[in-house]
Amino acid sequence: MTVAAPTPHPRGRPSAIWLRLAVLVAAIVMALVIWGGRIYLTRSFSEDQNADATVRATLYAGSLQSALQRHSVVPLLLSRDPILIDALEAGLYLEADERLATFREEIGAGSIFLLDAEGRVVSASDDRPRGETDSARDYFTLPTADATNTTAFSIIPTETGGYSFHYSRRVDDEGATPTPLGVIVVTVDLGLHEESWRRARVKVVVTDGDDTVLLASEPNWRGRLLSGLLETIERPSRVGQALNDARRSLASPDYVYIAGTPHLRNEVKVGFRSWSLTYFPTLEGVRAQVNAVLALVVMAIAIVAALVFYVLSRRTRAESRRIQRESEELRLLNRRLSVEMAARQRVERNLKDAEQTLEQTSKLAALGQMSAAVSHELNQPLAAMKTYLAGARLLLQRRRPEEALSSFQRIDDLIDRMGGITRQLKSYARKGDVDLEPVDMRDSVRAALSMMAPQLGKMAVTITTTLPSEPAIVMADPLRIEQIIVNLLRNALDAVKGQEDRRIKMFLVLGETILLSVEDNGPGLSEPGKLFEPFFTTKKPGEGLGLGLAISAGFAAELGGRLVARTAPDGGAVFDLLLPRGQTQAPLQARAAE
Repeated sequence: MTVAAPTPHPRGRPSAIWLRLAVLVAAIVMALVIWGGRIYLTRSFSEDQNADATVRATLYAGSLQSALQRHSVVPLLLSRDPILIDALEAGLYLEADERLATFREEIGAGSIFLLDAEGRVVSASDDRPRGETDSARDYFTLPTADATNTTAFSIIPTETGGYSFHYSRRVDDEGATPTPLGVIVVTVDLGLHEESWRRARVKVVVTDGDDTVLLASEPNWRGRLLSGLLETIERPSRVGQALNDARRSLASPDYVYIAGTPHLRNEVKVGFRSWSLTYFPTLEGVRAQVNAVLALVVMAIAIVAALVFYVLSRRTRAESRRIQRESEELRLLNRRLSVEMAARQRVERNLKDAEQTLEQTSKLAALGQMSAAVSHELNQPLAAMKTYLAGARLLLQRRRPEEALSSFQRIDDLIDRMGGITRQLKSYARKGDVDLEPVDMRDSVRAALSMMAPQLGKMAVTITTTLPSEPAIVMADPLRIEQIIVNLLRNALDAVKGQEDRRIKMFLVLGETILLSVEDNGPGLSEPGKLFEPFFTTKKPGEGLGLGLAISAGFAAELGGRLVARTAPDGGAVFDLLLPRGQTQAPLQARAAE
């Protein structure tokens, strides 16, 4: 009894290599996902923070603009104040001091002071030294030079490196022709905004139209150009610059480095004298959000990885148990197979003896088949020779020796043909190669008809032959081609033997292959699947061996063609011989000339 062994499963080192490779690929994929997610989240959260920063920068700019506009109307009011005009005309400034102090407290100005026509400080809201000459200051020269007497705005550098901001306007008397009496100056205290920015720990600068920093949350930034300032504070490392370029390529918001820390840059217009406010929010909030989301992602990946490893470990344990079961089954099978091997050895010895007997029997059968083939193939030439000998005997009796010699010549040709047939059958039995040459199928058909003429005439068969006008050349052995055609004609004669009107048609058709069709009006094909088997015949015992079609089919296959059988539309059988087309007539004639 034979027992099939369990199918082995590939395992061992290749599986371990694939597992390591899978883990490496998974790690690379996770790293790429985290890196891409970090860039995407940073861009997304930066855009959100950039929008919030734009709102805050707009609020800062609006507050600054409001303060400037609120102070801009004060010089106009004070330039028309009767107390200040009387003080300049009479030279009595005590009441003017009180008036200026009151206005300063109401509007929250840095200071308010009054200059006379010579540019000397004559009254102030604070303890500013009286008598100090400011005639060279812009807040004095600008109003006095203005014929239309409008409010002037001036920016004066301070000794501490910052700037003071002043609104000033000329004070005229109330005569029909106004006479300049002095200048009222209001100092706008914008340092309160800088202080609020510092308390909020934000980075803000205000620049004028020339890109000069006027106000800044960092005192050491004031008075410098913003472009030069950014060149100083924007000093990222090479890695930081590369990441910056990558983020810019992903359309993320621009940012700068301040003290090594990245900040966004949001610039809005103040709406005053081409001033701009630039806000640099930090990215700490963005980083915190990104890190929180990435932490959740890493946690989720870790959980999934743990589940995967848990499932893999269970599968590994199950695989180990299965291997143990298979090992036990294999041990049992080995014991059973050991018992069977002895029995098989005895059977093999018996088979060897039987094979030797069969080999001897096969040799005898082959010898019998060869003898039958020779007998079958020589029947037609022998029958023709018998006919020619009878004719020659009759001619000699009638004293016509010349015609008798013609019959003897034909008998001699048939003897040569019989020799060729025996050589062909011998070659066929050995499956050896044969010499091929160009053969015109038309000549083969005519030769076969000449050989079969006595039988055709004896049975009164009407044969119709259709041959092309052009040569039908195939590469073959002429004797084999003629033998195939003779076998087909012989088979057709046997088929029409029982018919009153015996007809055989032969068609030779040219194309990529050459087709020879032999059609009869016999009873047709009874078992077409067995026609080309050796020793298969529908004839009565003693009338045929069933080798003609088998030998012909073998010849056709050796020539690269085939022999097929089919039933005719009107009944009867059709045998088609298809062979590859060979050389044309011109090469054939050239070879004949040689």
